[in-house]
Amino acid sequence: MADNDIRAPIQRRLERLRAQWREFAEDPEARLLHWVLAHDEWNLLETFFQVEDHESGVTPDLFLRLTAPFNEPERHGLDVVESLAEQYMSIRDELAVAGADASWTAPTPARGQDDVDAFLDAAASFHAHHQPLFRHLVLVLLPEGGMPARAWEQWVERVVRRAHEPNVRLVCIDSREAPILTEVARTQARRVRTCVADLDMGAALEEVSTAAGRLDTPYGRYRHLYVQLGRALAAKDLGRAERLAGEAAALAHQQKWGHLLVASWFALGAGYLAMGKPVEAIRTYWQAEEAALEAQASGESSALALRLKVRLALGAALVSAAVYERGATVYEETAPLAEQLQDTRMLLECWRMAAYCHELARAADASWRCGIEGLKVAQRMDDETRRSSTLGYLGEGMLRLTRTWTYRDHGDAIARQMEKLLGPRWRPSDLGGKPS
Repeated sequence: MADNDIRAPIQRRLERLRAQWREFAEDPEARLLHWVLAHDEWNLLETFFQVEDHESGVTPDLFLRLTAPFNEPERHGLDVVESLAEQYMSIRDELAVAGADASWTAPTPARGQDDVDAFLDAAASFHAHHQPLFRHLVLVLLPEGGMPARAWEQWVERVVRRAHEPNVRLVCIDSREAPILTEVARTQARRVRTCVADLDMGAALEEVSTAAGRLDTPYGRYRHLYVQLGRALAAKDLGRAERLAGEAAALAHQQKWGHLLVASWFALGAGYLAMGKPVEAIRTYWQAEEAALEAQASGESSALALRLKVRLALGAALVSAAVYERGATVYEETAPLAEQLQDTRMLLECWRMAAYCHELARAADASWRCGIEGLKVAQRMDDETRRSSTLGYLGEGMLRLTRTWTYRDHGDAIARQMEKLLGPRWRPSDLGGKPS
């Protein structure tokens, strides 16, 4: 089968994204494209941006992705300007080769200038400096890390209201499963265009698998069953998903593919959990762990990591089913796997979730014990790993325990330790994180 046939399903969807962009770009009143994507569509949008960044791109626009964290809403515009300047440094040589004067610097904000105005002034300056090299400067706002939904919505609305330069366009990507910017799009309908990407990636992957051929071989057959399973789960067709998972598992077992046997049951378990069926998910995750244990016994190198992944998912299913004591046991018993794999982030997560389960089971002493173990792990982490871990949630959980009589005198000590580990804004609630 020709490579072009295999790539065709993805190319068609990239062209669909291009058509959606063109429709937005040709609207003279639009300033923000509110692009709504399902979880499995985000990677293809990233591919779209990469293609358009390349000389093979077909749109006459310059796309820049700005990833400044949304830590301080009142100065986020200034952080975005810094991100824009950093991006500029990485593309200056390309702009110079294209014939542009690559000497742009961001204008200094006026004293007391609002952060949004400073951001929009910098964007307009950037566009004007590089004319006529591109039509629109497109700033894709992708804050790294968690962000408070309401504060983000308010900040985006401030930007949209003040965005007057027609050749500076903004893109915000929203989750189809849990959109944040729906109200902004409604109240600012003339300036915000909402576009649901609707790429149906499950169908795309099935088309790719068909084009790849070899469906009469065990590997090709398994690949196609697994892709079909993902599509059935996305469509919430549970009956078909159960049948496909069973076929895939039987084939993997027959071929002695332990890791693929685990993958079959894990995918079905995740589907059960997503559809609010934790009891069925628990049963299926136990099947996945049995497969992982068999793979480990046969010497498969990935088996230990698979067991860790399965057991963490099993713990989540037990929490969803409100079987908190059993959940705590699973997380505690999983900690040695994370330790063996030297995965401190997941080791911390084991102790955090064990503490959380004990807390929900009203076992304060056990929860405190697990929390202390989690803090010990955090002290072993480097700063970057610590910041990207769930340590903040562990700290908030331990502070909740200090409201009890037994641990009432430990609140200040825990707060000081958390501030030392993560800084003054260590609480996830400060950044809009959901308590857990």
